[in-house]
Order: sequence, then structure tokens, then C-alpha cells
Amino acid sequence: MSTKSGSENFDIMVEIGEAYEDKLSQEDLLSAAQAAMLAAGLDNQAVGVSIEIADDAEVQRLNREYRGVDHTTDVLSFANEEAPDWEGRSGVNYDFSEANPAEQADAELAQEAEEEEWSEEYDDEADDGLEAGTSERPRFVLPPDFQAEESGGKRYLGDIIISYPQAERQAPEFKNTTLREVQELIIHGVFHLLGFDHEDPDDREVMRAKEEAAARLLDEA
Repeated sequence: MSTKSGSENFDIMVEIGEAYEDKLSQEDLLSAAQAAMLAAGLDNQAVGVSIEIADDAEVQRLNREYRGVDHTTDVLSFANEEAPDWEGRSGVNYDFSEANPAEQADAELAQEAEEEEWSEEYDDEADDGLEAGTSERPRFVLPPDFQAEESGGKRYLGDIIISYPQAERQAPEFKNTTLREVQELIIHGVFHLLGFDHEDPDDREVMRAKEEAAARLLDEA
């Protein structure tokens, strides 16, 4: 299921995996992205972003193919304007030891099937990407509506992909519900798309302040 929504200036594409359609409200995800863009001072700009809620297998595939890291993560941000691609929120302790072996096996089989289908369908676009392990960002193919809008002057920020299972696993670590964790990952992803990062302590403080401002706007919505 997917939807496209936004204000006069914001164009947000949301796609929720079928397994999570009854767990997340599209409006809640849109409001998180809008809060981040408002906190970033983009309210007077025509901007677009796409958000996908996926499973571990899909996020692991993207992480492996485009970053050379063969495990899932919470959020991947592929920026349309900034060169780097960024993984995850700071402070996360990834622990997959509690994952169900049967679910892991199913995820691996689904991943292999998805990779084969993806390779057949998008082989030409994939050839335009970069090899895994490179320091530069892959350029995803924009949705058709975004292609037209970008050519007409709309600023397309990029793509955010979130693993719902990983968000669910790590939510207690941040004293969040799973929904709130997904919303905070969307906020985190938007700021990564805009070039913010948390590698350097000073940069981390700047990014955290932006995220907190967005969270306040989200709570006021």
C-alpha cells in the first residue's frame, strides 16, 4: 500500500509493506516527515521525499548491495543531493540473537527471491549504481511523479527505508513505542538526507538539536 501526500510545499511518498499495514498509520508517518522538514526550515521550499517501511530482508539487501554491510539496520537514507549514504541512529546496540531461526530462514529465502526479481526488473538501473563498499551514494530511480516534479523545480531529498522489525526490537532501548521509534527514525533519516551526520561529537549535537525540535513539532501536531 502506498500513498502520496503533503502540503503545498511538501510532497511525501509513503509505502508500507503489507505485513505492517495494520501496525502503522500513514498519517503518523507523514506527520513525522513534515515535522522534520519544518524543523529544517524547508517550509518555503517545494521538496519531496519517499519513505518505505520494509522487513529485515529488504533492508539487509539494500545495506549489502549499496554499503557492503551484510546485515539489517534500522534506517537507511539515500540522499539525492548529498554524496554519502547514512545508516542508523546513534546509540543503537544491534542484537539479533533473539530473532526466530525459522523467521530468519524465511527472510533469507524471501531475500533471495526479491534479489532475483529485482535484478531482472531493474538490471539497467542497477548498472548505473556503484559497487558495494564504495564511499559514494547509489542513485535510485525516482518515482515517475517525482521525476516530473524535479525537472519542474521541485527539490527531491531522497529515499528513507526503515526496517519495522528492527525498529520494534530497539524501541524499548529508547523508551519508545514502536510507532514513535519509526517516527523518530523518519526524522533522523530526513536530516541525514539534508547532510547532517553524527560521526563527530559537535555534528552529533547539532543533529540532535534538530531532531528534538522536530519531535516537539510532531508532539504539537
